[in-house]
Amino acid sequence: MEDTRAVIPMRPLTFGELLDAAVSLLRVQWPLLLVSAAVLAVCEQAFLYPLRAWAGTEPPLHLPDPDRFGSSWLAFCVGLTTEGTILALLGGLAGAAAGPGLLGQPAAWRQLLRQVLRRLPALLVVAGVTAVILLAGSLFLLLPWLFLFGLVGLAAPALVVDRVGPARALGRSFKLASVGLRGAAVRLGGYLSWAAIRLALGYTAYGLLQVTLRPGTVAFTLLMLALWVLVDAVAYATLACIDAVLYLETRMRVEGLDIAIGRIRRLGRPVDLAGAAILGAAR
Repeated sequence: MEDTRAVIPMRPLTFGELLDAAVSLLRVQWPLLLVSAAVLAVCEQAFLYPLRAWAGTEPPLHLPDPDRFGSSWLAFCVGLTTEGTILALLGGLAGAAAGPGLLGQPAAWRQLLRQVLRRLPALLVVAGVTAVILLAGSLFLLLPWLFLFGLVGLAAPALVVDRVGPARALGRSFKLASVGLRGAAVRLGGYLSWAAIRLALGYTAYGLLQVTLRPGTVAFTLLMLALWVLVDAVAYATLACIDAVLYLETRMRVEGLDIAIGRIRRLGRPVDLAGAAILGAAR
């Protein structure tokens, strides 16, 4: 019987149920996740703006320019890499929130933040390795990136939930996401869905701003950057929650994590997801 206080059902989920659970997790922990995502989105825009100006890419999407393909392609790939890196960092926060969300336990955002800060050095390693993997994959005409993006996304939740080291977290991510390629496909599908939403909002906002402001002015540029920060913050926080929920759901589907937790509860013992993970894997 499922805990009615839990925001993540303790059973294998359909794609729609998984997305619903991710939104529910974000709704519960939105102060931590949205504020963190907004801070990282501001840092991303500050980092990418001079690179895009040097590459000569055009707003609102800064897609590669055939006339300056080398520099514009590099700027585009770096943008994909920063997004993947941000999702890795936020995946640690979402992973910390997903454990209590699965078990139906209240968790204050300060408690979750302290938990992640204790794992921050390892999380930075995972984010750094993720950045290297995604940059290398994107530079080769995106084909490896499409595959690698789906495989690497469960590492940050694994790091925090199971309290393992960076190497093992990355290994678990590749292993679990590659089972039938379901995990990789779900993560990539979520990312592409939000990419379509961001593209639509970007083009709409760009067109509306052109009515009153001239492109290239300081006011126009600042408003466009502010819009991207807002849209990206919501997208990144949601995608990080999808990663965290997907990690736990894949554990239930592949390793029987839900069965292990039920067994621990029947014995009247407190549930430690790291310990339950070991039991589930041994099933």
